[in-house]
Amino acid sequence: ESLGLKCVAVRREAGLAAPGVPAVAFEDIDSVLPVADWLVLACPLTARTRGLIGAPRLALLPPGAQLINVARGEVVVQADLIDALQAGRLAGAHLDVFDPEPLPPDSPLWAMPQVLVTPQAAGHSDGNEARVADLFLDNLRRWGAGEPLLRLVD
Repeated sequence: ESLGLKCVAVRREAGLAAPGVPAVAFEDIDSVLPVADWLVLACPLTARTRGLIGAPRLALLPPGAQLINVARGEVVVQADLIDALQAGRLAGAHLDVFDPEPLPPDSPLWAMPQVLVTPQAAGHSDGNEARVADLFLDNLRRWGAGEPLLRLVD
């Protein structure tokens, strides 16, 4: 628990995501959605996560819930998200990514007062470019040496 919030992670495998933070597998996400006041998506786009959040899962969220997507646009079925926001089933959305990119000028998301649109800026932080370069160079060295690569996404 941090700042009065109980956190539950959803990831590839159940277990502990961090000390005191339980995790359920992607396939068990439905078990935690009914108590999620905030659904924060920060996962890679894979076959398991594409379309992970659509109408059935949005309907499982409690009234007043909000969604934050800093993952990839395709993790959320955007038409279902728009429907949930327009119907008032979802209190708000904070979106840094969209499907398609960029968000078309005629998207209803632009005009919704309960939606915050940001310009795909969530991944930027001090030192991020240096960390990415270091990881790339390390993996290039590993690849050349026939060693396992780091941080593979399947």
